[in-house]
Parts: sequence; C-alpha cells; structure tokens
Amino acid sequence: MAEARTLSEIKLDNAYKFGAGRYIQQQGALETLAQEIARLGKKPFIIAGPRAWEACENRIARTLDEAGMEYRLSLWPGQNSYEQAHIHADQAIAEGCDVIVGVGGGRIMDQTKATGYFAGQKLGLPSQHLPVVEVPTSIATCAAFAPLSVMYTPDGASLGSLRYSYEVDAIVMDMDVIAREPARYVASGILDGMAKMVEMQNGHDNIDIEDFSAGMAAAFALSRFTMDVYRRCGHQAVRDVQEGKLTKTVEDIAYLNVAVAGIISGCSKGFGQTALGHECYELIRTHFTQEAKDFLHGEIVAVGQSMQLSFNGQEDRIPELREMMRSFGMPLTLADIGIDPTPENVQVLYDNLYHSPFVEDTPQQAQRLKQAIRWLVQ
Repeated sequence: MAEARTLSEIKLDNAYKFGAGRYIQQQGALETLAQEIARLGKKPFIIAGPRAWEACENRIARTLDEAGMEYRLSLWPGQNSYEQAHIHADQAIAEGCDVIVGVGGGRIMDQTKATGYFAGQKLGLPSQHLPVVEVPTSIATCAAFAPLSVMYTPDGASLGSLRYSYEVDAIVMDMDVIAREPARYVASGILDGMAKMVEMQNGHDNIDIEDFSAGMAAAFALSRFTMDVYRRCGHQAVRDVQEGKLTKTVEDIAYLNVAVAGIISGCSKGFGQTALGHECYELIRTHFTQEAKDFLHGEIVAVGQSMQLSFNGQEDRIPELREMMRSFGMPLTLADIGIDPTPENVQVLYDNLYHSPFVEDTPQQAQRLKQAIRWLVQ
C-alpha cells in the first residue's frame, strides 16, 4: 500500500479536496470540542499522544463530561502504522464508538484518519469512514488538514501515503495549547510550509496560468503569499512561542502552517506541491530510519530544500534559506541529522531521486540532479 514512485503508477483522484468540513482555530477551542463531536456522532474513540493528552486531558474531559458524552481513550506513543490503525479500528467498533478523535502531533493526526478509514471499511459504511475530528497540539505540519495519512512500519520506515477520497470532518485547534508547544515545532512547520513554493516550481522559474492549470497557478500564488509572510513574520512567531506568548503573529503563522498549507495541497490535488524535498524525506525515513529518527518532518524536508533550489536553477536563494534555518537552530545537511554523508549513502539518495516522478530521464536532468545533491552534504 506504499505510495507510487512513478507518475504512471499514480492514480489521481479528480476531486479537489480542500481540507476540512469545519476548521476552528481560537483560544478556548477545546471547550467547543463536545459540540463539534456531537455534529458527527455520540460516542468518540479518542487516540492521543501521551504528552498531548497530559496537556489537554483536564479540559477535554471536563467539556465531554459536561455534555454527558461517554468516550473511550487510547494513548498511543508509537508510529502511525497500518497494523496499529487496524487495531484501533477494531477497538472503536468493539466499544460502539461512532466518531474518531485525534489529540496530538502529526503522527496522531494521521493515525486518527487511518483508523476512521479502516473502521468505515470494516463496517461497510457508504461514506467509507467513521467521522474524524482532529485536535492538533502542534503546528509542525498540516497533517490535521490533509486528506491522507503518511504511513510507517512499526520501526519508523516510510511506507508512503494512504490517500482518502474525502476530507477531514472537523479540526479544533486551541491556540492556548499551541502557544505552549516547543518553538522547534513552529520553526519546523514554517520550513515545511515554505517548501511548497520551492517544490512546486521543481525545475521551473514560475508557475503561471498560461502553462499550468488554474488549480496549480492558484496554489502557487497562495504559496508565494505564505512565503512572503514567513519571511517577514516567521522569526517573531518563533520568539513569541519561545516566550509562551499568544500573539497575532503566532495566530497567523499557525493558520498558514495548518489551514493554508492544506488548502495549497488541495488546489494541486495533493501531488503538485511536493517534489525533491519531500521525496528526500521519504527516502531518509526509509533508508536511514534510525539515524534520523529524532528529527521532525519539517526539519528533514528543509535539509532537502537547498537541493531543490539548486535543481530549480535558484542557487542565489540558498544563502537566505540557510540563514533562516541557522537562526532557528535547524539542521542543514545529512550529517546534521545523523547520516554519514559517504559516497555510498549519497548515491542511494541520488539513485532513488532520479527514478522518482520528479526528475525526467534525460542526461540534462541527471546532471542537474548531480549538481543539486551536493547541497545535502555541504
């Protein structure tokens, strides 16, 4: 069930899916959770990361208790895997739960979506899934918004993405919680969001409506806007969260990292907004699972962005990118994320990147990739 690695293998869903049926982002959002769940079901099955649940338990339990809503809880510290999603789905069905709620970071968001999907399949529901309500406690990715789950083996190796034909039903993001998350997560989300504009270009100087679809042109225009905001406000948002302050800047960056990033993906049908940087992430999770296990999604994606800029013919933009990464304390190279940059290890990445959907099988593109991949080690 791993994601296709060549364009001929990819079966595009012709439907545009822009992210979420309902999106709530505000202070005190957790106090609305029971109301949002009640729109979709009566008995939630909650999947939560242990640290996220510790931060939110009292408020979530209180609002559900006050609503007279019975729930079941599974604390899950592990990987988002097919095996565990099936286990969670079976547990939800056995307990008579009719809505799945995720509380945590990106892997919990993806596990929740996968659980809802497999539960729906087992029950034979026409909707294909049990409803899903996401409660993100991190803005490190747009996982809460995206109509897919990035799947892993139990040991953490990447298995590509499980894509859904429907959107997430609701997202409830409490900004009091987000303002207390580690600033590292904010920085990671910013770099992951910035990657969309860089990767969307993948070998092109620009994305315009004359040469691309209106959807791709719209996605690029929105990604260019977010890039501008990140450049102007990203550092302030990281500083504010470091100080535990909830400011307009933090609110704005949270909205870009989660909602707008998801909408950009939706405008491009979930494929056109990623290229070499995200493919490099998948390969590192697959071939160097243990070496890079302590690094966040956005941090690993960011390591691949200098390579992507070079492949685009935009090496003049690399110093600015790397200066921002340094200021955030983020890794820059393979060595910085624990991977020995031997010729053999770099060749593994080169061979797989060259045979990905993002590089044409031509001598010119092969040479361009050879020039670009050196940025992974310098």
